[in-house]
Amino acid sequence: MSSTRLADHRRHLDKIDGALLELLGRRIDIGRQVAEYKRDNAVPVMQPSRVQQVLDRVAADAAAHQLNPEFVRSLYQLIIDEMCRVEDEIVNASRRD
Repeated sequence: MSSTRLADHRRHLDKIDGALLELLGRRIDIGRQVAEYKRDNAVPVMQPSRVQQVLDRVAADAAAHQLNPEFVRSLYQLIIDEMCRVEDEIVNASRRD
C-alpha cells in the first residue's frame, strides 16, 4: 500500500471518528434529558432491565454490521456506565441545591 493511499485511509478514519464522537455526544445529551425526567419524576436512575435490553439489542445487531457481538456489548457497557455517571450527577445536583 502506498503512503498516499495509507494517508487517505487515515483521513477517512479520522472523519469517521469525528462522526462517532458527534453521535456519542448526541446520545449523552439525550441521556441528560432522560436524567432530568427521572429526577423530576422520582424514577430510579438504575434500570437493570433497560440496561440488559440495550446490551442484548446491540449484541444482536452487531453481526449486521460485521462486528463482534462481545466487542459491541463491552463498548456499550462503557457507554452505559458513563451515562449512569452523568445521570447520577444530574440527579444528585438537585439534592445539593
